Amino acid sequence: MGIDDYCKKLDSHLTGIDNPEKRLEAAAGILGQAYKVSADEVAIFVLDDEKDILHFWWPRKLKTIGFLPLSSIDSLAARTVRENKPFVNNRFASVHHASIFERVRLEPTSAEKPLPIQKIVSVPIPGTDRVRGAIQVSRKGANVDDVNDFTPRDMTYLVDIASVMSRHLD
Repeated sequence: MGIDDYCKKLDSHLTGIDNPEKRLEAAAGILGQAYKVSADEVAIFVLDDEKDILHFWWPRKLKTIGFLPLSSIDSLAARTVRENKPFVNNRFASVHHASIFERVRLEPTSAEKPLPIQKIVSVPIPGTDRVRGAIQVSRKGANVDDVNDFTPRDMTYLVDIASVMSRHLD
């Protein structure tokens, strides 16, 4: 299936979900399947225009924990929104970044320390007048060699997917 067909199918599926929380959960799950990662390796940020901050919308647990200032120089999500530009970084763990949210246990039953993000793709969510936020897909692991690289095609496809998802974020 090509990306155009995939995006049409995604759009149709998300249109059929009335509840915004369920729609968001479905979108994260679908992205996780598409990129062969867990839904918790998907992050969706929405921009608060008035305060110039990014709120986590997904993972759900991070939604209530914090936010990212758009001015943050240590945040790839903030940079993605500021520059309205997609990024792929297959050496993310070795780059200085806002890692505080990586330390949050997303699974309440897990006794293990959360794995760090090793590789990431980050794209803006388009809006009518301004970027609405960012979508990031990450690959976590103990070491950089434990996970597959993201490709330029992965980034291009995520740009197309973000365009579809922008119509479904309430």
